Amino acid sequence: MMDAPNQPEDTESETTGLPGLRSWRSVYLLVTAVFILWVGLLLALARIFS
Repeated sequence: MMDAPNQPEDTESETTGLPGLRSWRSVYLLVTAVFILWVGLLLALARIFS
């Protein structure tokens, strides 16, 4: 019988390999913040130029 491969219990704690962003939580927060910024800019520009 084969044993299941060992997998870490908490995959969210793995390092990202990105400089300055050491946890996946910080990556997710950055992506969300940039998305909200772009949507806000699109809404503001649409209101200004319409």
